[in-house]
Amino acid sequence: MKTNSTKLIPEERRRRILQLLEKEGSITVFDLSQILKVSFSTVRNDLNYLEREGLIKRTHGGAIAKERFNPLFQKEIAGHAKEKLEIAKYAVQFVENDDTIFIDAGSTTLAFTEELINSNKKCHIVTNSLYIINALSNSTEINLHVLGGEFIPSNMNFIDLEQNFEKYKFKKAFMGINGFNEEGFYVHELSEANFKKKIIKSAKVAYILADHSKYNKICANLVEKWKQNYILVTDDRKIEV
Repeated sequence: MKTNSTKLIPEERRRRILQLLEKEGSITVFDLSQILKVSFSTVRNDLNYLEREGLIKRTHGGAIAKERFNPLFQKEIAGHAKEKLEIAKYAVQFVENDDTIFIDAGSTTLAFTEELINSNKKCHIVTNSLYIINALSNSTEINLHVLGGEFIPSNMNFIDLEQNFEKYKFKKAFMGINGFNEEGFYVHELSEANFKKKIIKSAKVAYILADHSKYNKICANLVEKWKQNYILVTDDRKIEV
């Protein structure tokens, strides 16, 4: 294993631990201490934190990977699977080789990611979703960049509203939402809404991926009202916004 001499903040360390466990399956406190350049006690604290969040399983002297796809998300994936696949296949056509794109967390964006992998297009992807990271981990065509921040266990993603997203110069952003209508698109959590606002405003074009079941579903937080460069991709062609 290669060592990393850069000192990481706790959130970045824990994300790195999850990435290592995804790759290796198991790891020791000693190895993590060497890789992350921190003390054994710091590693143990990080592992204990990740175990409390249900992300890993502690073992004597280390940790092993734990299945990260929670039942609620599995149910989300299973719901309207045919429609999500249709949306994913259609949305992939908007990606060109060498594009720098952002892929948001969500079951429809995960389906989109899998179709993008199958397309063998070469592009640069930025994401904050562990599900998307996992899907892209073995892709040789994708240059993957991961956004860190506060880890949100319920959504299995990272959020940091202080980041400068402008530096990525996203050509396109592919976003997941909880609901939409003729006015705009919505999510449940305020932190998610604020994060998505920043991403969308950093992209030249934002593709909003949502199946018909989310139409006229208004949630607590409006992300944005529809604009010319916000494009809805849905399975029901009769829906117009």
